[in-house]
Amino acid sequence: MVKEKQMNVHNINTNTMKNKILLIFSIIISQLGFSQEYPLDYKDDVPNGAYYKDLNNELDRYVGLWKGNWDGKTVYLEFKKVKTFSSGNESYYKDRILGERKIVAANGTVEIDRISNFDYQNPEFWGVNTNLKTPNFKNLMFFIKNMCNKRAQLDITDFSNLIDFNTGQTTKQMTLHFEYLPSIYDENCVHNSYVQQHGDFPINFPKDIVLTKQ
Repeated sequence: MVKEKQMNVHNINTNTMKNKILLIFSIIISQLGFSQEYPLDYKDDVPNGAYYKDLNNELDRYVGLWKGNWDGKTVYLEFKKVKTFSSGNESYYKDRILGERKIVAANGTVEIDRISNFDYQNPEFWGVNTNLKTPNFKNLMFFIKNMCNKRAQLDITDFSNLIDFNTGQTTKQMTLHFEYLPSIYDENCVHNSYVQQHGDFPINFPKDIVLTKQ
């Protein structure tokens, strides 16, 4: 009987040790960032902590510094592919394009520069998403800073590879179209008088622009 009790105690200790090892192993795996991977457009249910990964590198073509001209100004947009984390009832990781802008006036004055201090936590541009109204288009969300929570989307209406037949070099161009998203009027917004006078917020960004990859 004593021998049998000793064996039972031994089994309990062994099982407890195994459970501890499995728990420690699970924590290590989680901390190292190993998650079950799914393509970006995966629609079915996924486990908590899943990783929507850019398996086909479809976001890579957006990455880099883009330049365009508007109203005598030079517009720079820099896009980076970043593995982001979203928490909530179901937390998950996802590869996204994050972006910031720089606006330079015709006289060389830098009016906006968010590229030099790229904000990975709260960037102005976030995507790339499928346009619900026009599924053939992709778009970027534009979280306009210091504009009383105004938001917009940038529809990517064209993405082209232009070939110079003299040099054989390829130039990438991207066309963006700006549209505000619905928002609630803020009677305390500091820009209300400007809007009344000019009919728009001083966002310092074009409604349409063609950008060339640098």
